[in-house]
Amino acid sequence: MLRLRVRIERRDRAKSIDVVGIASSGFTGVEPEVLLPVDVANELRLPEVAKPDAYTKITGDGREVELLRYRYVAKVYVVTEDRIEGPVISTVLLSPRARYVLLNDKLLGKLRVVLLDFGEGLWCFRDELGKRERRGL
Repeated sequence: MLRLRVRIERRDRAKSIDVVGIASSGFTGVEPEVLLPVDVANELRLPEVAKPDAYTKITGDGREVELLRYRYVAKVYVVTEDRIEGPVISTVLLSPRARYVLLNDKLLGKLRVVLLDFGEGLWCFRDELGKRERRGL
């Protein structure tokens, strides 16, 4: 499992939070998305910037999950000891069942994250490929 330090900032820059996000290989989408637990979303006060809509997501095992979706309300960054990559404008999905912050495939691609070894949590930025390996949190 790859865990990364990420900064999630409201598009109006009024609030931001640094959290650990999981690069979830099973979380796919057609646009950059970040799934947040309720407590993280509450801290960001997302209703101040947009109204959510009801959204149904199909999970990797074919189940339907009902979520709230805030379209394009967040800027997401990857934060490391030596650089910050981003921002990427992202849609926020909110689930009352979520316990972790999950980053989808499109968001990870836009953040230039390359997964090298899922089991060991090794990764790098695209411009570091073949030059550097980073270890997830």
